Amino acid sequence: MKFVLILSVLLLLLTPCLAQQPQTWEELWEELQADDDTDDDGYDDVYERMAQLARHPMDINSATRADLEQLPFLSELQVMDLLEYRHRYGPVRSMRELKMVQSMDARQLELLPFFVFADGTSHVADTVGKAPRRRMSPKMELTLTGRVPFQERRGDRDGYLGYRYRHSLRAEYSLGDRLRVGLIGSQDAGEPFFAGANKWGYDHYSYYVQVGRYGILDRAVVGKYRVSAGMGLVLGSSFTLSKMASLSSLGRQPTTLRPHTSRSQADYFRGAAATLGLLRRDAYGDAPLKLTLFVSHRPADATLAADGSAVTLSTSGYHRTLSELERKDNTHLTALGGRASFAVNGWRAGLNVVATHTDRELRPSQALYHRYSASGTDFLNFSLDYGYTRARLTISGETAMNRQGNIATVNSVGWQASSDVSIMALWRHYGSRYTGLYSHSFGDNASAQNESGFFLGTTIKALRRLTVTAYADYAWFPWAKYLVSQSSRACDFLVQTDYRLSGWRLLARGRVRLRQRDDETKAALADNNEYRGRLAVVCDAGKGWSMRTQVDAVRAFYLEPSKGWMGSEQLSWTHGSWMLTATMAYFHTDSYASRIYLYERLMAHEFYLPAYYGEGLHLAAMVRKDIGRRLRLAVRLAYLNYFDRATIGSGLQQIDGSHQTDLDVQLRWRF
Repeated sequence: MKFVLILSVLLLLLTPCLAQQPQTWEELWEELQADDDTDDDGYDDVYERMAQLARHPMDINSATRADLEQLPFLSELQVMDLLEYRHRYGPVRSMRELKMVQSMDARQLELLPFFVFADGTSHVADTVGKAPRRRMSPKMELTLTGRVPFQERRGDRDGYLGYRYRHSLRAEYSLGDRLRVGLIGSQDAGEPFFAGANKWGYDHYSYYVQVGRYGILDRAVVGKYRVSAGMGLVLGSSFTLSKMASLSSLGRQPTTLRPHTSRSQADYFRGAAATLGLLRRDAYGDAPLKLTLFVSHRPADATLAADGSAVTLSTSGYHRTLSELERKDNTHLTALGGRASFAVNGWRAGLNVVATHTDRELRPSQALYHRYSASGTDFLNFSLDYGYTRARLTISGETAMNRQGNIATVNSVGWQASSDVSIMALWRHYGSRYTGLYSHSFGDNASAQNESGFFLGTTIKALRRLTVTAYADYAWFPWAKYLVSQSSRACDFLVQTDYRLSGWRLLARGRVRLRQRDDETKAALADNNEYRGRLAVVCDAGKGWSMRTQVDAVRAFYLEPSKGWMGSEQLSWTHGSWMLTATMAYFHTDSYASRIYLYERLMAHEFYLPAYYGEGLHLAAMVRKDIGRRLRLAVRLAYLNYFDRATIGSGLQQIDGSHQTDLDVQLRWRF
C-alpha cells in the first residue's frame, strides 16, 4: 500500500507543465519568509498584517509615501521610484506600467497587484476579475471559522475544561481608509466557552476603532493595537522580516501604527495611540515632521513563583486546563511611549521611547541563559533611528539603550547597482545585557539580545529570465542561550534560483545552517548543522487547472546524522464562482531533527506552517464557493497518516491512533 502511495506521488511530480500558475499573495510571500524554516508564532502576525493590507488595497495614484511604506516587500528606493514615476508621468492607468520602474523586480511586480490598484485595472486581493473598490466605499464583513477534529485527544477525555472544537468570529466595518471598526473573538480547542473563567464567551478578544487621515491626524487607534518603529530595537511589535524578505526590501522595516487583528496574544498594546503629521505636507502627501504617542494598560499571562513574582511572561494563549487558567491575565503591563520623526531631502531620523511598569516583579529563573533576561518592575527603552536614501543608495540604522545603559545597534546599507543587481549589507550588535519587552529585529535570535553578526546578500537578474538570490550571515552569541551553556556562533548560507520561460517557472533553493549546541556532557559544544534543498515547478495545465510540484530534502547532524525528504503536489481548479484545491505530500525523515515544513493554501485569516517528520502521508482538499455576490463558503478536509507510529503527539494532546482528520468550515458574509 505504501509503495502505491509513494509511486502516485512520484508520478504527479513528473506531470508536464504548460504555463505559469497565477499564484496567490500568500504563496509569493511564503517564498520570501520560508528561508526561516521555523514554526515561530511570529508568522501569525506577519501573515495577518499582510492579509489586512490585501483586504484594503490602496489606490496607487493617491497613496502617500507612508501608505506605500506599509508594504514590507518594497525597499525605500522602490517606494521613492514609484512616487517619482507617478509625479513625472501622471496617474498610473495600468499596473503593467510599473514594469517601467527600473528598481522593481519580478517578485515585487507579482505582489503589488494584490495590495494596490490603478484606474482601469482590477485588484486581485480577493478574486481575479472583480472591479476595484474605491477608498471611500463602506463595507461590512463577518467571518465565522470553525474546526472539527475527528479524533479525540487524551485531554478531551480528561484534562481540558472545554470541548474539542476550535472556532473564531471576525467582524469589521470600514469606510475606505477613514474609519475601521473591528471585533475578533477566538477559541482554541479545549478552552471553555461561555463557561467557567470565560463567562463572556470567547477566550480571547481583540477590538479596535481606527480613524484615518483628518487634518493633521494621520491615524488614531483605540482598543488593541501594535506599534512598529525604526529597525525594531525598541518597538518591534513582533513584525520581523525573514532574511530573504529583508533582502527584498534592502533592510527596511515597516514603521506603522495599526490595529491588532490577529489571534496572537503577544506584543500588542491596549489603550489609545495616534500619529500626527506636523508642518506642511509635501507633494507626496507626507508631513516632514510626525509625532506618535501611545498609552496602554493590558493583562498578560505569567508563570508565578511561590512569592508571587513572575518567572516568565507566557504568550502561547492556551487556557485549556486549570494550571493554564491560573496564568491567564494574572499580570498587568502599563506602557507609555512615543516617536518623533523628521524626514527631508532623503534624510530621516526618529526618536523612540517606551516606558513600562508591571504590577508584578519579573524575576526570571536561575538558569544560566536567563541571567540577563528582563527583571524588575520598571523598564525604559529609547533609541535613535536614522537613514538616507538617494539615487541607488539606501542607508538605515537604529541604536538603542535600556534603563541600565546597555546598548543594541543595527545598521544596513543597500545599493541598487543597476536595474539587474542589488546588494545589501547589515551589521548588528545586540548586547547580552540589553533587554526590551517589545524588541524584535533582524537576527538569528527571537529577540534583539546577546547577538553580534554580519549579513551580506544580493539579488541578480543573471539573465532576462533568471534571477539569483544569495546571502551569507555570520552570528556570534557572547553569552549562553537555551541549550547552549557558553558563547557560540552560527553561519547561514542560502542560494536560490528562479527561472521563468514561456509561462512556467522553476525554483531551486539550497540552504546551509551551521550552529552549535551543548554536547551530551554539557561541558563542550557540538556541531548542530542543517543542509536543506528545494526544487519546485509552478505551472498551469490549462482550463482553470494549475499546480505546484515540489521536492524538499534535508540532512541534519547533531551528535548523530538525520536525513529526510518530502514530495508534494498542490493542485487547484478555478471556474466561475468555484475554486478547488488539493494537496498531497509524502514525507520520510529519520527524526524531528530532519523535519520539513510545507506551506499550503488555507482559508482567509488562517496561516499554518506545520513540521512533518517520521514517515507518513498528508492529504488535504478545499472547496470554496461564492454564493451570490455577498456570501462565500469554504470547506477543507485534511488527513494525516503516519506509517511509523501508533500514537500522535504526547501528554494531553496525544491521539491514540496513527492518523488524524480535521474538517475546517468558514462562512464569510459581506454587506
